Amino acid sequence: MTRNWKTRLQRAWADVAGLDWHLVFMLGPRHKFSEAQWALLDQRSAITPSVKLCAWLNALLMGVLAAWQMPAPLQLGGFVVGVLMALALLWLAARLWRRPTMRTLYLGYVWVCVMAFVSTFLMGIFSGAMRLEGSIGKEEAGQLALVLVLLGVAGIWVLAMARNEMLAGWLREHEQQQQALALAQQLSSAQIQPHFLFNSLASLQHWVRSRDERAATLLDALTAYLRATLPLFNRQLLSLGEELEAVRQYLAVMQVRLGQRLQVQIEVPEAVASVQLPPALMLTLVENAIEHGVVPKLGSALLRIETEQQDQSLLVRVIDDGPGLPEAPAQPVRAGRGVGLSNSRLRLAQTYGEAARLSLRNAEQGGCIAELQLPWSPETRAAS
Repeated sequence: MTRNWKTRLQRAWADVAGLDWHLVFMLGPRHKFSEAQWALLDQRSAITPSVKLCAWLNALLMGVLAAWQMPAPLQLGGFVVGVLMALALLWLAARLWRRPTMRTLYLGYVWVCVMAFVSTFLMGIFSGAMRLEGSIGKEEAGQLALVLVLLGVAGIWVLAMARNEMLAGWLREHEQQQQALALAQQLSSAQIQPHFLFNSLASLQHWVRSRDERAATLLDALTAYLRATLPLFNRQLLSLGEELEAVRQYLAVMQVRLGQRLQVQIEVPEAVASVQLPPALMLTLVENAIEHGVVPKLGSALLRIETEQQDQSLLVRVIDDGPGLPEAPAQPVRAGRGVGLSNSRLRLAQTYGEAARLSLRNAEQGGCIAELQLPWSPETRAAS
């Protein structure tokens, strides 16, 4: 029996020790954010026109209710005071919605107290001085002010606490998304066509054994490719110029393996080299063009990389003159639904949202065009 009481007391003490005293004593929001986090959260704190219109309608409604409670000669004044009080509370609510901090909440407490006591006492004194029927006295005004203070304090406390928890939850989700994005980038970088490396090493092994002169050239090209690409994959974004350097190293390896069959044209102006994109994105498109466009074609094949500048975007195209996309989706990778292309679309969406896209289509003269659209504003172009 004694043991049961001790267990209950220990559980009760554990429950008390685990209480969140910020909630118990209404001390305010418990999550504190850095300036960098606030800058990120400000993007989610915009108040839409619909919410603003709703706020104005509620302010007018509060004015009507205030006028309804006043004697006839004071109804206009009650309406004005009610609307002003509602707008003041909505202004405070908007500040708490944007940045629910302890400081803003405590200033809100003071603001609510001042508004409640000043408005009710003014109404009580004015209506009492005019000796109007239904006027309220100072004691009644004080009681009314106290009720308004309690309601206002409870309301803004709930708003601040709920919004603070909401923003903290969004930050956790955002951090998890960023970690998932980083992991997806690493996986996609590690996934850079492992069969390309295996095939290259197999060719190198065969040429070494057969004492083929191309073995040394392939080894140099493969070493340069690995040296150029591996350090880049640890970054979230690369410039187009850096990505193209990795592409050139990859194509150098493939030209050693394919010989004169592979013809390459790269026409990318220096002015667009600073455009940012997720790493290995261009490399995936080029590898896809080599595997499904160049290798299956009999005879020589041309792979071309070009860009087109538009007002708010840059189009980067990888073009091959191979067999093109199949009419029936019998080859899902070539049709743009493979793992590499799906990862590329996902990383583009996570980085740029709807401002970027990746599409594949058949060229009019035969072959396939992989088109990548990246954000590219006039300001960015001028800065570069």
